[in-house]
Amino acid sequence: MINPPLVYEKGDLLGSGIPSMPVGICYLASYLISEGVDVKLIDCFGESPNTKHNLKDDYYCLGLDIDEIISRIPGDSDSVGISVHSAEQYMFVSKLIRGIKEKLELQVVVGGGFPTINPDIFIEAGADYVILGEGEQAYVDLLEGKSLKEIDGIAGKGFKNLKKNFIENLDSLPFPAVELLPLDNYWRLGYAHGPVNGKYLFLITSRGCPFNCNFCVTPTIWQRKWRGRSAKNIVDEIEERVKGLGVKDFHIQDDLFTLKKGRVIDMCKEIVSRKLDITWKIVAGTKVESIDDEMLGWMKKSGCTYISISPESGSEDVLKLMNKPYDFRKGLDIIKKCHRLGIKTQACFVLGYPGETKDDLRKSMSYMRELAKAGLDEVGLFIMCPLPGAKVFGQFNYTGTYEDMNFSPKWREGFDDANAFRNRMYAGFFTTKFLWHPLKSARSLKNLLTKRFETKTEMTVYRVLKRYMEVR
Repeated sequence: MINPPLVYEKGDLLGSGIPSMPVGICYLASYLISEGVDVKLIDCFGESPNTKHNLKDDYYCLGLDIDEIISRIPGDSDSVGISVHSAEQYMFVSKLIRGIKEKLELQVVVGGGFPTINPDIFIEAGADYVILGEGEQAYVDLLEGKSLKEIDGIAGKGFKNLKKNFIENLDSLPFPAVELLPLDNYWRLGYAHGPVNGKYLFLITSRGCPFNCNFCVTPTIWQRKWRGRSAKNIVDEIEERVKGLGVKDFHIQDDLFTLKKGRVIDMCKEIVSRKLDITWKIVAGTKVESIDDEMLGWMKKSGCTYISISPESGSEDVLKLMNKPYDFRKGLDIIKKCHRLGIKTQACFVLGYPGETKDDLRKSMSYMRELAKAGLDEVGLFIMCPLPGAKVFGQFNYTGTYEDMNFSPKWREGFDDANAFRNRMYAGFFTTKFLWHPLKSARSLKNLLTKRFETKTEMTVYRVLKRYMEVR
């Protein structure tokens, strides 16, 4: 099993080049192992995170190159599984597939979010099969020789079995096989998707999201089905990592962690009752309307230190275009309460959505300033990039390459204006934060100097400086 290198664009500090531990492939590996499959995991980024090589033009990879990867694949392998997280990885993975086919002639199976939506391009690149969506059972069926037409969620040359059945009881899955990763390399980096402070690991406590936002690919991949693990099962995993690996910091990367109030509170109570001395963060965003005072109180008691929310826009008109429900008052209220509790917060906005006007942008700036006054710790500002599988994709006449699909799409008409406004929004946020909460600004500077990060912004500054100094 292969986790490809990290692909990033030169000069793009905001939209590419942000590493994270490979979540999906660790779950798939553990399931295969539980079914008696002998698995070797090649984490191309994790094994060599500071080695840079050119992909094309201004695009680079961090990690092992193709020859190094192929040399690590055991010759007696039955199958090679490649996990593809983003569109940016397509060019590298297509070259890797061809290299494996030419030198080893092994079966190649591709899976992940991007291949689920775009299986045909990977089949054209030489892959034998593409796993569509949730891959545990489909890959086992394939390895066991089950008839292709009977495998749920798989595509190959000339056929595509759409995904119909999802695992309802997520507690039945083994914990992800993080022991197959070069964990020390990730911990030495000092940066990740969420704010890093010492040894950390990801947590996936649920799969899917019931909402149907037009800019998001999740509804296509998970078909708007949400399933959650039990509180006990989640905390069993946490406790195992604390005792076995000495991990004290956990990053929740669900699409929608807080959907079920009782489950979240039960998880918090489990952590408290077991006296687990940990911190945990919601780093991938969650629905602010699903959070209330009781939930926040238990989150704080159990070690929650960071929450990311996603207003996306300060304009009701744009939110309607996005099909994105968001309660502006509730967002402000939660930010104020997190500020009082000492929980760090992030708010994410998308700029340049089709139909957005200058007045809409001004409303986003105004709402962001209100959040900053309320105690918001940082913002994430992304320029709208259409992804295949999202409903908004059809509104763009896109003819570029997949590498250009990041949160700084320079190919887009109006990018320069959107990027200039993004810079003004960042300046407006930092100014407002400094004027209303000067101690927070001073603390951020201290955190940067001591490398004890509480926000992604602090970590991003460190990541950029470190990359320019260390990557060869």
